Amino acid sequence: MPNCDGTHLTISIRPSRPLSGLAGALLLVGCGSVPTVTSDSGVGNTRQVLVERTEQGAIPAVIVGNPFDMDEGRLDSMVTQAMAAGVTGASVDFTTDPSQAAAPEPRLVVVLNPAGDPPGSAACSNPTLLQTLPAADELRVLAAFCDGADPLGSVEAHDAVSGPTDRRFERLLWRTASALFPDDYEQTYGFGLLPNQFDFGSWFGGEAPPLGDDPLAPPDE
Repeated sequence: MPNCDGTHLTISIRPSRPLSGLAGALLLVGCGSVPTVTSDSGVGNTRQVLVERTEQGAIPAVIVGNPFDMDEGRLDSMVTQAMAAGVTGASVDFTTDPSQAAAPEPRLVVVLNPAGDPPGSAACSNPTLLQTLPAADELRVLAAFCDGADPLGSVEAHDAVSGPTDRRFERLLWRTASALFPDDYEQTYGFGLLPNQFDFGSWFGGEAPPLGDDPLAPPDE
């Protein structure tokens, strides 16, 4: 489906198990698009494992590929921060510095512009051996949440991205993370507990946050 700016975002997943929590997360994309999410391994309990391990500290991350030929430290920071921001309803910290991670596993692997169509299992077992490509008209992202060589879940997404400063790059990572770690609010608290017109801002005497504060909101063009 088209984004607000006329481009298209596609996230593809071939689920091996029900993804009931995914629908709620995808509703947050607003007019940006409603992506179809698939994966060779599904996303299973990735959210639960992530939240439990986050309580211990930062989650290790591996970034493979440098399609824009930019400073690797800056790239690592951009990717880990954007992926963390895309996990709605949880405060998450990903780090590419093993010394800063609370434990070596589980870990997040993000492959930028992979060559061919590698499965999530390949990203987990031998991430540094995966071949990647330079930037083209579209940027592909393969993200896997791994426990050793086994993927707890994986997601592939792509969108038209012109460069590292293109907000569509950040937005693509946000939505990839949202698909890999879908919000479990519906399962935990139920859906539609409050009427649509209920306004937290007016109830508590404050104002609702602006749309721009939502990391999944469409970019300002």
